[in-house]
Amino acid sequence: MRQTTTFEHIGAARQYEGTLRIDIKTMQAVVTRSDVSRLLEHWPVDVFDISDVMHTAGNPSPVGKAWITRSGKAVMYTINGIKYVSSLAQVKGAVSGERKYANVSIMREITGTPALSSSSPGEVAA
Repeated sequence: MRQTTTFEHIGAARQYEGTLRIDIKTMQAVVTRSDVSRLLEHWPVDVFDISDVMHTAGNPSPVGKAWITRSGKAVMYTINGIKYVSSLAQVKGAVSGERKYANVSIMREITGTPALSSSSPGEVAA
């Protein structure tokens, strides 16, 4: 058995009035103004559903987390148990206004059998 991870573009992360808004096909999420700077300083932060923020008058429960990976090259999000990822360089560009948005991709782990090679091993002359 072999496990592979695939990435599928599913949305965008944008700077919106100081927040980091994560627009994906199934929902809109947000990292708060105060947490954007903490995230960029390599602290894990909470992610909130925008509709919860509006319904609860500013006291929502987090629906996930966002953090910078150990390699320092990506921002990982878990939202409602699903893993998403964005390039850290793109997120920094979106936050600073240099980019319109950062790509958000969903991470899917696929388990399968290893591919078998159809070629036979060649003989080596001594």
